[in-house]
Amino acid sequence: MNIANEVFKEHKKQIIAVLGRKAVSDDQLTELGKNMLNKKYLGTFAQDKYPMNKNGFAIVNVDISSKINTDMAHWVAIYQTKTRLYIYDSYGRTTKFVLPIIYEKARKHNKKIYESYHDAEQFGINSEICGQLSMRWIFTADTIGIRKALLV
Repeated sequence: MNIANEVFKEHKKQIIAVLGRKAVSDDQLTELGKNMLNKKYLGTFAQDKYPMNKNGFAIVNVDISSKINTDMAHWVAIYQTKTRLYIYDSYGRTTKFVLPIIYEKARKHNKKIYESYHDAEQFGINSEICGQLSMRWIFTADTIGIRKALLV
């Protein structure tokens, strides 16, 4: 097992202990992100409200703002720099498919997208831990660096 997977696994235990194994809201994710990362955590957003002009970590919902926190909501983690977006989806899907609005905004802002490995850590439509998995990816990236976190 590589160091990224080991750190990722350890953060999962910590986050599940705090948030549990049920679906989480944007408010819960924002509170944890701000408590753990302070100003490095930009916030939790619907994909149509994600700010393309700020550097830092965020969790983004695949839904638009009028539908956020519905039963089918899904959370994805992002780390943004001036010229890049690093994206993690617990189902291992591509950004173009899962976050089409952000994908198009990135193209318009000339930002390159880097995606984590496309192997799923979450399985089945009844799994509700995408917020927890996204937050643990962010903590992993903050702990060991974004390049190693992309190996998860």
